[in-house]
Amino acid sequence: MFRYSVILIFFCIPLYLLASKLNRDSLQQKIYITNIPAEKIKLLNLLSESWMDDDPIKSYQLAKEALSLAESVDDIEGKAESLYTLAVHSYKQNDYIIAGNLLIQSQEIFRENENSEGYAKSSLELGKVYARQFEYEKSLEALFLASEIFQNLQHYDKLAETFNSIGGIYYDQLNYDKAFEYFQNSLLTWTKINNGQGLAIAYNNLGEIYRLTGKLENAMDYYRKSVPINKSIERLDNLAYNYDNIANIFIELGEYDSANYYLKEALRLTNSIGNEYIASFVYLSLGKLYEQTEFFDLSLKYFDSSYKLADKTGALYNIKDATFGMSEVYYARGQFEQAFNYHRIYKKIGDSLNSINNLEKITQLEMKLIFEHENKLKAQKLENTRYLYMVIAFCLLSFLIIAFLFYGRLRIKNKHSKIEKENLRLESQQLTKELNFKNRELAINVIYLVKKNELINFISEKLLRAKSRFKAESQVMIQEMIIELQASIDSNIWKTFEQRFLEVHKEFYEKLKNNFPALSENDRKLCALLRLNMSTKDIAAITHQNPNSIEVARTRLRKKLLLSNKSISLVTFLESF
Repeated sequence: MFRYSVILIFFCIPLYLLASKLNRDSLQQKIYITNIPAEKIKLLNLLSESWMDDDPIKSYQLAKEALSLAESVDDIEGKAESLYTLAVHSYKQNDYIIAGNLLIQSQEIFRENENSEGYAKSSLELGKVYARQFEYEKSLEALFLASEIFQNLQHYDKLAETFNSIGGIYYDQLNYDKAFEYFQNSLLTWTKINNGQGLAIAYNNLGEIYRLTGKLENAMDYYRKSVPINKSIERLDNLAYNYDNIANIFIELGEYDSANYYLKEALRLTNSIGNEYIASFVYLSLGKLYEQTEFFDLSLKYFDSSYKLADKTGALYNIKDATFGMSEVYYARGQFEQAFNYHRIYKKIGDSLNSINNLEKITQLEMKLIFEHENKLKAQKLENTRYLYMVIAFCLLSFLIIAFLFYGRLRIKNKHSKIEKENLRLESQQLTKELNFKNRELAINVIYLVKKNELINFISEKLLRAKSRFKAESQVMIQEMIIELQASIDSNIWKTFEQRFLEVHKEFYEKLKNNFPALSENDRKLCALLRLNMSTKDIAAITHQNPNSIEVARTRLRKKLLLSNKSISLVTFLESF
């Protein structure tokens, strides 16, 4: 997948290089000539963008110079543009925290000055930054805002880019239907404006959805539509993604020679452009290839290379897959201690990724409550100030108006009493919500026990398989270890989960049974997990099924709940129970 735009062109024809150099020389000359600060700031930002991929240090210095000049002459628009340029520079250097802070500043300035285009492009980049930090809800909020503005402005190139980024978020969350929808929207928009580079990205991304849903022939067709476009426009980074994806299809088909050829080509391209983020994907695929062909030394070498580059570039999913691959290879070689160590890292990262969305939702809700509380305090302060002015004005009037003021003050007192009661009611609601959060947290802890059992079973199975390879006296000790491990398994996890679940949603099962008596026990379990807004990936991990099986179960459940021809989601529907 190449959802995040990185402009890294290495092999370019001499004419292109000459044109680029002339353009930079032209910008540099104009900077020296102009005496208009606003124009100079704009030129400095353009020159910074032109150097961003070839010389990041020079690009950064030019953007800082533009920002310094904008602040010295109090050019607000120039400051916003300079902050935006610095943010894009930081994003490309993987400094996501700095990039996010700069984008928030530029976004606020664009908003205050009613610059819709600037506000939208800052929102688009901010959405990409949040995505790299796995803050998916914030990312979608920023991207949907950007898409609405670009649609109104009829900026179709940016609109298509935004659709592509939204599709990338749904892809990361394993929501392939939504991902396909937005990748398709980006393809249609890029087709409308005849953007070759955009078409290549859309073809590749749609191919990736087809590959992951098992439609390998369709996937290969779309990858091969993308390849000639990327070759013609010399997008070597995107071409490397194409080759890596094609190779993964050949790995699934068992055509290892073809897979090896495309992965070597992808590795050659990533080395030529120095893109470590893409290289981590290619090394991961090479690790899988050599694992399946039982060249374990090479497999470990490439998994380790992927792990190191993913750690350096922040690609957590690659870290997770690389550590899992190494644990499997070490196990196959009989090195059980190393296998266990890497499997533990894999589980830890997996648990972290699974909890990201839940933590984000809790944080967002807490921030919303704080924001609403601050607004109420401001409204009360404003209202009190207004009444104080009224009292001062009434004191200057005659005896009759003072009598009227007395009546007015009684009304004010009554109104304050109502406000105090309303505050008490809001505080009571907040306490109720906090209690629900605690119950929800208890439910999540129970679900965590399921994953712990899974790990215990995994270790027990590995020990059981390996027992026969040890001496007789060691086998007794291993058998004791297996018994102790199995004794630590909590067999009543689902019962505990249901008890905790019913503490939060007391009448859920009763209402569900009354409205849909034909539901099976497994259906009701799936409903309970969906009611907690859990992802397909989480449900698959808990129920020991693969994500595709869960998707099939969800489709069947929609039919049983009479939702087949309705646009309402399962989660939204179950929230009413």
